[in-house]
This record gives sequence, structure tokens and C-alpha cells, in this order.
Amino acid sequence: MNSSHISFIVPFLAMLAQGLSTFPFTDSSRKWGPVAINHFRLLTGFIALTILVMLIDKKSPVTLFTSPTSAEYLYLFASGIMGLVIGDYFDFHAMAILGAKRSSIFYTVAPGAALGFSFVLLGESIDFVGIIGVFISIAGMIWFTQASDTKEIEMHQVHEYGKISKGVLFGVLAGLCQGLHTTLAKKAITGEPGLLSPMHATWVRLLGATVTYFTFTFITGRFRQNVIMPIQKEKSTIPKAILASIFGMTLSIVLVMWGLTLCKVVVVQTIMSIKPLVIMPMAYVLYKEKMTMKTFIAGVVTIFGVYVLIWRNDITSILSLHLH
Repeated sequence: MNSSHISFIVPFLAMLAQGLSTFPFTDSSRKWGPVAINHFRLLTGFIALTILVMLIDKKSPVTLFTSPTSAEYLYLFASGIMGLVIGDYFDFHAMAILGAKRSSIFYTVAPGAALGFSFVLLGESIDFVGIIGVFISIAGMIWFTQASDTKEIEMHQVHEYGKISKGVLFGVLAGLCQGLHTTLAKKAITGEPGLLSPMHATWVRLLGATVTYFTFTFITGRFRQNVIMPIQKEKSTIPKAILASIFGMTLSIVLVMWGLTLCKVVVVQTIMSIKPLVIMPMAYVLYKEKMTMKTFIAGVVTIFGVYVLIWRNDITSILSLHLH
């Protein structure tokens, strides 16, 4: 298997890990509230990743902090805060209001945001065929998400978690944050000196996000009420939240960071946006969502769009030969 294949497989694995964790995170968000689950998963992920970086990268407690440069700290902290605090705050609220399946439609905002932010901050560009692939994938994903029942939504009293309009707004903002935080992360790990491993870079992102979010909650005096009390009240949710935090956040973010070292931001973000392809079969199992022919066709269209994006250079070459 050559490096070009690996560069696309890694984001797919990240997407798979995030997709499989969507339902545990949605259930935990509804049990504890978005603030509590976000604090819990950040702390759980940070502890797990600290152990892994020290074992796998052979980093001492001192070199964990001293290896990154000031520029890497700056961009990775900004990426962590934008993606893991602000972006996921919006995402968890959208999940709680709209449900896992319907909120996943807003993942399609991220590739466009990534395309714009990466052009401005990194100077990355993509050819016309690649742009067509992005739009085909986004159109297919929107169709895919809308082409099925809404039993998962109907099982919950949506008004208990907020208005639908609020869920939509927060979903859009979450998508924009996703595009920006991946761009900031790539700017950090592909700059000078560029010596951080994807795992260590993820650790820096989690450090910035965890410290910032916990500090803010402590300062506002809401830690006990919004974090400790909900978790104590629903302790049965802890195992599910731990599993989702380790696989859905820690593992997936390491894979995303690795993917960013191998291919462009918009490619990684487009692959990540097809999470509903994983979510929908799970919705069928958990909530008896129907898998209609429209759903199947929409999934094929989405996959075709990703295919066009990934193999855009080969397609462009073939078209050039035929046109000339």
C-alpha cells in the first residue's frame, strides 16, 4: 500500500471513529447536558493521550511541554479552543436539539469552510474537478440525511432541549468551526520546524482546550452545577461517555492530525463530513430508521463525490487527454 492510499485511508478511519461515537455522545449530552459531557470527554481524552504520548513517543513530562515551539503552541491552542471548546459546544447543543442524524447534515458546512480558510491561511487551492467533487459530496450528503424517517427525533421532546431554529444555527456554527480548526491545526504541524508527531500535536490541542474550558467554567462559578451535579446524578452514563471520549475524540483527532500531514485540509474535511454514512445504519439498528432506495442512491452519490475529489488529478489528466 503506497503513501497516496494511506493519505485517504487515515481520514476515513477518523470519520469512522467519530461516526460510531455520535450516538453515545448524543445520549450522554441529553443525560448530562452539553457542558458536562464536553468537560468530561476533554479531561478523559487528555489523560488517555498523556499516557499514550509518553509511552509511544517516549516523551518525558518535561519534554511534553518543552518540545513544541511558541508558534505551534499558538496555532494548536487556537485550533483546540475553536474546535474542541467552541465548535463542539455548538455541535453538542445541535445534537441534543435535533438528534444525531439530523444534526449531522451540518457536517456538510465544514468542507466549504475548510476550502475558504485553507486558501486564506495556507495558500492551498484545489482544481475545478476537485471543487465539483466537494459539491457533489455535499449535495449527496444533504439528500442522504433528508431521505429517511425522523423516528430518532420523534423519540425525544425536542422543545426540552431548545428550539429547532437554535439547533440549526448552532449546527451551522459548528460546521464553520470545524473548517477553521482543521486549518489552524495544519498550519501548526506543517510549519517550522514541524517536528511534532500527530499524537503530540493532538496532546497540545487538548491541553489548550481543556485548560481554557475548565478555567472559564471555574471563573463563572458554574462547574459544580453544570458539570459535577449532572454526572453524579447519572453515573450510569460514565462508561458510555468514557468509551465515546477515547474512540470518538482522542483516536479520531490523532487520525485527523495524521491525515492533515498527508493531504489538503479540504480533502480531510470532506471525508470527515460523510459521517452520516456511518450514522444512518446505526440509526436503523437503534431507532428502526428506514433505509429507503432514496437513502441508498444518495449514499452512492456522496461516495461518488468523494471519489471525484480524491482522484481529481487523475480525472483532470484523463479529461485533458480527451479534450486535446
